[in-house]
Amino acid sequence: MKVSEIIKRIPDIKLIKGEGSTEVGYIWADSRKLKAQDIFVLPEENSEKQETYLKMALEHGSEVVIISKRDLKLKTLDFFPVILETDELVGEVHGKTACLLAGNPAKKMKIVAITGTNGKTSLTFILFHLARKVGKNAALIGTVQIQIMDRVLESGYTTPDASSLNLLLKQMLEEGIEYVFMEMSSHGLKLGRVAGLEITCAGFTNLTQDHLDFHTSMEDYFESKFKIFQLLEQSSVKNKFGLVASDVSFGDKMVKRIADAKFKSPIYLLGKSGEFNYSNTKLSLLGSEYRFHKKAKNLPFIEVRKIRTNLLGNFNVFNTSFALAVAYELGFPWEEVISCLEKIPTVPGRFHVVPFPDRSRIAVVDYAHTPDALENILKSCVEIAPKQIICLFGCGGDRDRTKRPQMAKIAENLADLVILTSDNPRTESPEAILDEIESGFSRGFQRYEKIVDRRMAIKRAVSLLERDGILVVAGKGHETYQIIGKEKSKFIDFEEIENAFQNLELGR
Repeated sequence: MKVSEIIKRIPDIKLIKGEGSTEVGYIWADSRKLKAQDIFVLPEENSEKQETYLKMALEHGSEVVIISKRDLKLKTLDFFPVILETDELVGEVHGKTACLLAGNPAKKMKIVAITGTNGKTSLTFILFHLARKVGKNAALIGTVQIQIMDRVLESGYTTPDASSLNLLLKQMLEEGIEYVFMEMSSHGLKLGRVAGLEITCAGFTNLTQDHLDFHTSMEDYFESKFKIFQLLEQSSVKNKFGLVASDVSFGDKMVKRIADAKFKSPIYLLGKSGEFNYSNTKLSLLGSEYRFHKKAKNLPFIEVRKIRTNLLGNFNVFNTSFALAVAYELGFPWEEVISCLEKIPTVPGRFHVVPFPDRSRIAVVDYAHTPDALENILKSCVEIAPKQIICLFGCGGDRDRTKRPQMAKIAENLADLVILTSDNPRTESPEAILDEIESGFSRGFQRYEKIVDRRMAIKRAVSLLERDGILVVAGKGHETYQIIGKEKSKFIDFEEIENAFQNLELGR
């Protein structure tokens, strides 16, 4: 495609040097992936790194560069034959250009995009499996994995960079995929990784404290999530819609924000005042039951259906209800969807149940690493009414520190015993992290232990777990590693629990 055509299609870009007749292939912000004729997008970082990136791009044969207007004074730019400049966020322009050069694959499929602090992974996973079970060609893009039908690929980020994402969608389209269920992180939305995508559905699950090491405030975090509905509004696909959980943290604020924006896209609500709702929840270690309500279109009454699912916990009642609402609006066969919910595969690292060999007690592995997520997991365990709840968790290093004492308080209130241990301490002192968590306990609280070594902590927790008790191991979920300092080593929570259970059974 010619540079002039890109400028015509994306008015945010201006040609300030070179010829519009220059042909380009694709676009990358990672200079290592560039090929001759590819456009290089200069990341908005400190100038020393930018000069290095520009030199690397030239070495890889790039002749065209997109830059922010404020970076025009960089010396290495003189060696590029073609310079494109933008007043907008470079990330946004990158996303739109990647969509264009990849042939806009999202427009030819149905993209269901979900955002929220908690629930994205579980919800997209459930929707993907519902689609597969009712005979749809479907794909999944998320934190745990990328999956194209039955083929599983590794996932590096919750939301891949714009260039990788559009090539992935192009590959999915070529393989006959009709539905793509994808997580959209606040990082991906704010940095423009999904800019230009034509989406069919935008869903919001909740917003609670997280990622304040990246976002300047909760307001910035909220506005980043709101971008998913701006994306929906800009989408030209038919039968598009949004779904907002209205009875959750920041749900009412999101509803108001959307209303104030006066979007024309239909936005439905999951909640007491919405088109969809659920009630009469019954939980057990065998599964969950509830009643799902939906307002029948063009009829004066509300339809109520009894739902059964093998998935455990109140949060999975929410997740399956949200999935039912999305599936209904997508036009999936309703009776089949309800039947399929009775047996959905467990989401990796999300309320992953590890039973003791004689099933006299269980452990639950979950990715819960925020105050809200930990509270949801523990409350779900409380509602199951076990004899004992032990909560084992830590907090990641080099990340938001303000949530550490909050999580301690939640564990104190909902667990019989708390064991503090390392998560991924990274370059922070593991002991210092545990001290900061510990500061959240009430004065005089003694029902806790601190064990820095996560493997030893799991062994200790298992040795203290009584019959008919539940051990919650939170924070790492599906992760297969632990990062201490700058070293990354293999560590899988559920394997450590299984080994500890076996040793306990054998009396070791």
